[in-house]
Parts: sequence; structure tokens; C-alpha cells
Amino acid sequence: MKFSSLRSVPALITGALLATALVPLATGHASADAPAESVNLALLPGAVASAKSQRTTAPALTYAPANATDVFVHNGWTSNYASVGSGYDPTQDWFQVKLATPAPVYEVFTRWTSPAKPTQYDLQVSTDADCQTWSTVTHVANPSDKDSQVIDHKDPVSCVRMQALATTSTVGYTINEFEIWSGPKPAPVVGQIIPVPVKQTTGSGEPWVLTDKSRIVVSSSSLAATADVLAGYLRPATGFVLPVATGSATASDIALSLGSVSGLPADKTAEGYSLTVSSAGAKIVAPQAHGLFNGFESLRQLLPAAINSPTTGAGPWTAQPLTVLDYPRYEHRGLQLDPARNFLSVTEIRSMIDQLAALKGNQLHLHLSDGQSWRLEIKGYPTLDGTGCNGAACIAGFYTQEDFKGLVKYAADRFIEIVPELEGPAHANAAITALGGVANMGCQGQTQTDRFCTNPNDPASQRALAFWRDAIAQLAAISPGPIIHIGGDEAIGMPHEDYKWWIGQMETIVNAAGKRLMGWNPAIEGYAPGSTSINHYWSDYTGGGPPLIKPEWFNQGRKVITTPEWNAYLDFGYDGSPGRTPRTELDKAYSWDPEWVYEKYRSVWAQPAYGGPKAADIIGIEAPIWGEQMRGLATNEYMVFPRLAGILEKAWSPKVLTQDYDSYVQRLSVAGPRWAFANVNYGSIAQVPWAPEAMGTVARFGVDRIVSNAPLGRLAAGSLPPGEFTAAIDWGDGSPTEAGVVAGRDYVASQRQGRSLMTVSGSHTYPADGTYHGTVTYTRQAQTWVVPFVATGVPACTTMLSGTHNGPLTVSSGVACFDGATVSGPITVAAGAGLYASGSDLRGPVTASGAGNVLLCGTTVAGPVSVTGRTRVWIGNGECAPTTVKGPVRVSGSVGQVTIDGATIGGPLAVQNNTGPTVVSGNHISGPLSCTGNSPAPTNAGRPNSVSGPKSGQCATL
Repeated sequence: MKFSSLRSVPALITGALLATALVPLATGHASADAPAESVNLALLPGAVASAKSQRTTAPALTYAPANATDVFVHNGWTSNYASVGSGYDPTQDWFQVKLATPAPVYEVFTRWTSPAKPTQYDLQVSTDADCQTWSTVTHVANPSDKDSQVIDHKDPVSCVRMQALATTSTVGYTINEFEIWSGPKPAPVVGQIIPVPVKQTTGSGEPWVLTDKSRIVVSSSSLAATADVLAGYLRPATGFVLPVATGSATASDIALSLGSVSGLPADKTAEGYSLTVSSAGAKIVAPQAHGLFNGFESLRQLLPAAINSPTTGAGPWTAQPLTVLDYPRYEHRGLQLDPARNFLSVTEIRSMIDQLAALKGNQLHLHLSDGQSWRLEIKGYPTLDGTGCNGAACIAGFYTQEDFKGLVKYAADRFIEIVPELEGPAHANAAITALGGVANMGCQGQTQTDRFCTNPNDPASQRALAFWRDAIAQLAAISPGPIIHIGGDEAIGMPHEDYKWWIGQMETIVNAAGKRLMGWNPAIEGYAPGSTSINHYWSDYTGGGPPLIKPEWFNQGRKVITTPEWNAYLDFGYDGSPGRTPRTELDKAYSWDPEWVYEKYRSVWAQPAYGGPKAADIIGIEAPIWGEQMRGLATNEYMVFPRLAGILEKAWSPKVLTQDYDSYVQRLSVAGPRWAFANVNYGSIAQVPWAPEAMGTVARFGVDRIVSNAPLGRLAAGSLPPGEFTAAIDWGDGSPTEAGVVAGRDYVASQRQGRSLMTVSGSHTYPADGTYHGTVTYTRQAQTWVVPFVATGVPACTTMLSGTHNGPLTVSSGVACFDGATVSGPITVAAGAGLYASGSDLRGPVTASGAGNVLLCGTTVAGPVSVTGRTRVWIGNGECAPTTVKGPVRVSGSVGQVTIDGATIGGPLAVQNNTGPTVVSGNHISGPLSCTGNSPAPTNAGRPNSVSGPKSGQCATL
């Protein structure tokens, strides 16, 4: 068998791999064609918008002129309503912006709400200081909704005005955006990275290539643990060792360096980063480790989508040249899961953590108790055992404190904080029942079973608070994050003063445990003045009662996390899926901003109507998926993805880059294949033109050379049903092409089922041991996708080792791959296990007996080497770097191929009783060569051996 190298065994065949026939999307950037000085003059501090004939319906700020220059395109200025033909004079309507400083104006961009726009208007400019004299620079008839006018006015302008002239509208005019550009308006950002970075610039030259020789090179050994987590994201798909190292990086390496970043604001150093990708390497620089992690997540998105696969792909693994400067808008970017209603296992939550980290989320809110169940072990309260759940076929379960600590550690390794929530005083039926029922935990005469007693004069409230002191103390001990969430919403019918007293008691309990409290509104009404507790704003739901929301919720300067039910609730249905109403379609989940929140139950915008949440107080965004209708990971994934991507983009990216829905959809289109290759059940909705992307596999055969029903090619094409595809397999050995069957899960919104990868599998017997390069050709109508795959007899590595290992080492199971490793003691390979060593120094004997493979490539062994009863044996190879064994070698009883080729052996070589094809060729042997009992007899493949001692038996002529 011929190999190019053994730098990570699955990469032995990388040298001959071909790129897929798919054409990747070009990466866009914010200002590739615009002069660097092009700015929106309407956004500069000191610019003032004003208007004639403003709509005055309360609250007045809803239609204020400033809304048209605030970047958020889903509000705006609106003129007074007027009926055409009733004496209305549209020439009395105008909208204008006075610039902070007079400046030349190149382009004016207006976004209108159709049909609320004029049929004719003039763009006018004024050059005098008080904007009294106007001149028309262009006349516009029948403007489009996105209306761009190049005026190229080189003399400094003081004011720019839209002067209405004619209309057929009966609802006035609505300008959503009025932008005044000093140069050409930059093209919308597309690119491959979600959330869209602050700044990205495409480079030139050849792509960067991740290879089997790549390393993760860190600037400090303190980064080794983080780098190993990051390497773990790349190892399964590539099969590469990707060792973590210090020192100088090469062109194939990923360099992670702690350091200052030019252009990074001082308040963004905790998570900001720069990323540079070119043929010279991939380099991430950040002041802190979290920034390096974020930069790495961006780099992953530049690689082929198959990099997210849990199984090895054929590659190549390339990324186009790009430079990125990036940092977050908000410090809190979260997802809430609800295992209280339907349980999610530790493994399932870990999967969601990985997907959250990939989108630069940094908070996972776990809703651990509700009316249906209490999911967390609290020592001393064994009746809180995780029984109960919601609905038919529901899922029960329980987290021990050790389980929870494991989740906290897993999340922390990915720079995600877990925010635990234990719910009270309402939504508590499960806890109250387990703790003795209403008679023990409810107020005197209380009939509701879902609430603790909140009457300060009732002994039951003291019993309840005693329990909460225990529960919060235990939770605080296993939750290193700074926040504990206490719920606090929907205490419908509870005396409000009692409710506020309870929240104050809980604040005291949480603070005493060293934590900061967060609660759903209206919990804020019970917070102590001046406390640091966080307002978790969702909506003003009072069960049909009088409104609770009021300006006092937002005028305290208290930090707030926005979770607007209207836009961010992910258990609300979309695209025909089951779910609560009103539905949250993809555009609705993106078309909002935390500084302009719609108050669902009052049908008003919260900021103009109630004064908040205020921009200065908002620390982040969170999207919840409530679990009543969820059943396990797949249904949660379907409801979370793709919508969470847009919500987290709102939380991470600059406001100015998150208002163009069409650009977001294009970015989303390349994210779909990443989810598909990661086996995420995302909603592959028709509104997104999902980009196709494919990659072949590394198929492995045994000593019988049979590939049995092995996946060969995988195609992600979320816009296209698998039933429309056919496939043909070229096995790469000269045999006739065969038809392949395309298998894939189709999109069924009613079952919350997204389209999966379209996989083509096949069975084939190869004529000889070797490495073969085949293709799968997918065909749909006139389109074809040619996907190369590799078939090889080399099994996949299950353990990868590099660096120095002292003492004896035993490989008891799986396949251990040594890449550049140094082992100081004896190595023993047990029956059924395998050993592959490349570029390594093994300073003791190697002993392997029983089934399994042994391959020594470009490796030095102190010797002796004794291999008995193995499945396959390779010591050296014509395409390996030379292997040296400084002692005797004995290979006996092997049932598969034995190849001893191009090796230097410092002692006798004995080859005995092997029953597979045996090649002994081109070796330098310092001792006798003896071959006996082999069937078939060994050959030298035309390459005689150099032997200092006698050659005997079946090797006498070799």
C-alpha cells in the first residue's frame, strides 16, 4: 500500500485530493468600492433632523424626524395623514437634515414605506448657515422603496431636504431611513461570517490551506487548554492531529496571539479580535483569550462547511484571504433553553452550547424549574427528583449537581456562562407539591397550587423562604457565573404588594449567596433602590388585567436585557411549523432592534410610549425557546435555527450593519450548509436561497477490500428537495460507473423537520489493497456537482498523540496515532487495537499481538519490534520518510498485507507464517533476513534488499 505520509493517518491521501466542483460564494465587505472617507453625514454628532407636517398621534416620538436617521429601518418619520382631493397640498410636506458641519454631499439614500411615499419630490440643498435658501439638485418621480440619488454636490452643504410635490397616498409619507453620504454609499455586507463583523476586507492571492501538517500555535502556554478545545472542533472532519504548540508559526498553522489590536475600542478588549487569513497563514490576535476564541469561530466559517462534520471528509480545507476587525455590540448575547417543561440531556445541551458558541453567543440561560418539574438536585430535598413534564410523549429527567457542574465547565471552556433559573413565586406547582403541597407552602386559604406563599405575615412564607435559602445557596456553590435568575413573572392574581415583598426577599437571598439577581418583569418593582439586580424585559403580560408597564421600569438607570416576545421568542411557529402565535417569521425575528422594541400586549413601541428600555441601559439580548411543545434536541434545533443567527447578529454586530434583511439572508444562505454538515435539524425554509456545498468522505475497507454501504459523498442544498437528484459513482479503479441512491431527509415544516445532507452510499470490492480516488456526481436537471471521495484500507484514528510521553504506554483499544511524538518507554499494542506512528521517536521496544494494524512511517524505534497475528503491518513505505528500527524485527502470523519497505533495520528481520500478501523490498538490514511459512511467498516488488547477513528461506532471492 502506498502512502504520501502519515501526518495524521486520515490525511495520508491528501496530496492527491481534488477540490469539489462547487463554486464558493464570493466574500463581500463593507467598503471595497467606496472611498475610505465615505460616511453617513446624517449620523454624525450634531446633525439634526426636522420636518413639516409631522404626524402627531401619541406618543409623538413614534413618528419623530430623528427616527429616520437612527439607522433602524423599521421605524421612521411619518407626515400627517391626509386625503387626496380634500384640499391637501403635498408641497407643504418636507423633511430635512441639518448637518453638524457643512460638507460636500455625494449621495442621498431614502428608504420609503410603500405605498406611503410621494409620486414626485425634489431633493434640495441649502448652503447658508440657517438653511433659509434652497436650491433643487434633482427631481425624483415615482421613487423606489430603496431610493438612491447621486447629486455629487462638491460645495459644502448645510442642509438637505426632501420637498414633497405630488402624491396618490392617503396615509401621508413614511421615511424609514434618510442617509446623506459624503461619498458613494457602501455596498451591503454579505460575506460568510455570522454575526457580520465590524469590518472585513477581502485580500488577494492564493487561499490559506489547513493541512495535515497544521498546528495551533499559541503565544503563551496559558492558552493551551483553549487551543485544544478549538482544535477539537477541527479534528473530527479533517482527521488531522492539529497539535498545540508554542514558537513560530508556519504558513499552514493557525496562530493565536495575545496582544493589542489596532482599532479595537478600549471597552471591547474582553472579546474583540483581529483575524488575518492569507496563503502565509491564519493569524488571530486579541487582548484576551475570549477574543481569540471568537476569532477562531470566524475562521471556522471561512472554511468549507464540511469542517463542521463529525466524520472525516476528503478536503481540501481552504479559506480565501480576508482581514477582520471585530468586537461585540452588547456584552450579553444569550439563548434560553427550557428543560423544565421537557427535559434535555447533558449531551443535548452540550450540542446547543457548541452551536451557540459558533454564533458568538456567550450566555446560556437554563430554565430549571416550572410548574411541570424541578430539574436540579437540591441536597436534602429528595422529592425534587425531576419527575413530571409537559404534554403527551413528554420527556422527564434530572440533573445531579455533578451533571450541572459538568455543563458549567463545558460551557466555560467555550466562554459561555450558564445563567441558572429557579422559578418563583409562581410557576412552581412541581416544587410546592414535592415540598408538602399547598398546605405547607401556600398561604392560609390559598387554593392555587402553582405559587409559594408571599404574605409576609403568613408562616408559610417563612417556610418557603427557608427552602429558597437552601436552594439558592447550593446553586450558587456550583454556579460560578455572577447571575442567578429567579423568574418572577406571571404571578397573576397575587396581591402586588405581597409579590414585591417576595422579590425583595429573593434579592436579599441571592445577594447573600454572592450573586446578582435577574428576574422577568415586573420583578423590577420589588428590587431595592440602588441594587445591581437586572431587569429582564420581555413584555407586559398581566393575563388581561390592567397594564403594569410604566416608565418607572426604565428610569432607574438599571441594567436591562431585552427579550421581546414579539420578535425573539423561538417557540413561536414559523413557515408553517407548529408553535405558539403570533408567528415569528424569519424577517420578523431579524427586523427589530433592542433600542426600539414593540410592546405586544399594548400594541405600541415601548421606547416612545414608556421611555425604555433605554439604549444606555441595555446590556444584551436573549432569545428563549419555551419547552411546552418541544420534544428533545431535534425539535429545539428546528425552532432555534435559523432564527437565532439573526438575533445574535443583532446582539453582536454594529447596528448600522444589521438593518439590511436581504444581505442577512445572503449571509444566512452559507450558514445553512454548516448546520447541515453538523447534523443540526435547522429549518431550511424557502425564503433563503441556501447555498449548495458538498464534500466527499474517506471510505475505509478491511482486508477483504470491500467497501460496504459506505457514505461516499454528501451534498448540502437546503433549497432543493433530495427527491429531485440522481447520482453516479465512479469508484476510481477503472470499473464501470454505477448508479447511486441519494438519501436525505426532506423539509416537512409540520413535523419540524429540516432538510438534511443528501448522502450517496455504495458497496464495492476493490481489486487490490491501495488508496483509490473516486467521484460521486450529483445531477439535478441541468446542474451537476462532482464530489471527490477517497477509499483506503487505513482505519480512522481514535486517539492522537504528539509531544513527549514518559514511561511505558499501552494501546488497549482503538487506533492510536503518534504524530511527532516521543515515547521513552516500551509500547504494547493489545489485540484489536492499532498503532500508527509518523515522524516519531519510540525509545523502547514495540510489541503488538492479535488483530489490528501496525504502521511505522518516518519513525525511529529503539527496538526490538515484535508483531504477531496482526491484520495489517507496514514498516516503512516507498512514499514514507524512511523508518529506522535499531534492533531486530519479527513479523509473524499476520492475516492481511505485510509491507516492510525502505526501512533501515539494525538487526535480524524474520518474516514467518503470514497469510496475506507480503512485500519485503528496498530495506537495509544489519543482520540475517529469514522468511518461512508465508503463503503466498514474499516478493521484493522489483527492489532488492541490502542485507549484511545471510538471506534464507522464502527470502533467499530477495
